Amino acid sequence: MACLQHPDRDQPVYLMAHHTVGRRQGVADTRITLPEISGIHAAIQWTGSHWIIRDLSRNGTWVNGQQLIPAKNQQLHLSDKLTFGRANNPEWVVENLDPPENLLIDMETGEGIPLESYHLLPDEHDPIASLHFNPVNGVWIYDILDCAENRDSARVVTHGARIDCARSSWQLFLGNSQSTTTELSFKNLCISDFRLRYTVSHHEEHVQLQLTKDEMKLDLAARSHNYLLLYLARARIRDIQRGVDEADQGWVAIDLATRELGITVNHLNTQIFRARKQIADSLPDAIDTSRLVERRSYEMRLGCTQLDIFKGSQKEELEASTGEYPVSAVSETEPA
Repeated sequence: MACLQHPDRDQPVYLMAHHTVGRRQGVADTRITLPEISGIHAAIQWTGSHWIIRDLSRNGTWVNGQQLIPAKNQQLHLSDKLTFGRANNPEWVVENLDPPENLLIDMETGEGIPLESYHLLPDEHDPIASLHFNPVNGVWIYDILDCAENRDSARVVTHGARIDCARSSWQLFLGNSQSTTTELSFKNLCISDFRLRYTVSHHEEHVQLQLTKDEMKLDLAARSHNYLLLYLARARIRDIQRGVDEADQGWVAIDLATRELGITVNHLNTQIFRARKQIADSLPDAIDTSRLVERRSYEMRLGCTQLDIFKGSQKEELEASTGEYPVSAVSETEPA
């Protein structure tokens, strides 16, 4: 991730795809408060292949002691020394010239962690929240479940926002705008547009999941959270066969699901996050996966309606009069 070394601090200054340096608070991405610094003094920009710097000031910008021609682009190189306002002002050293990235910056150490399109917090081993990109409206959403009330709390977060989770805190750094790189062929495509096919072993120890849409077919590795998705798929199929209105199909009380699956609410939440992440990681970033599992107070359901369940080569059929399916506990241990 491209960054400059601050002359007075140990922490790096990460660069956005279009990054400004200046004195104007709330406008310049990196602020220098010296009186000779212009409101927007200089711009540093990623061209798609390299980084350039451009002087926009009255008092000048220097690279390795050479003053830039105003408004003319100059390519940056590693170890370049930048000064703003005066040639003898403190130097900012170019430390990295990798392409721009979205990061979570640790508030304590300043370390930048590359941000995935679906990111689990505080870590993947014990997730209690997620940070994910919604390609439909081009925003990042921070989602944490309130276990006490069995409901979700989701909010939009923007560049510079502070995110607190467990005992850790990060700053959201959106150096690369994903909304501008969305592939047109996937625009507005949602997980609910896919057909989900479950293949279940005889004793239901293993559940494999396949996603299909037109020419796209993805086979996902068997994971313990697939059984939770299978459980919700069976509830949705049952209501579809009964002719229940689509808005009311498949809703399952969370306390009932935890009892029948033999897991805690916390582990249920972990299973949901891991299922969303596995599918989000397998699909292009432009596809919205947020509706995989929908939630409302005390209830949840699978957000997909195109569902098939197979045991071996035989398609599983549900007796609408009883609505009964075999239920086995979801393992608390994620397979390797």
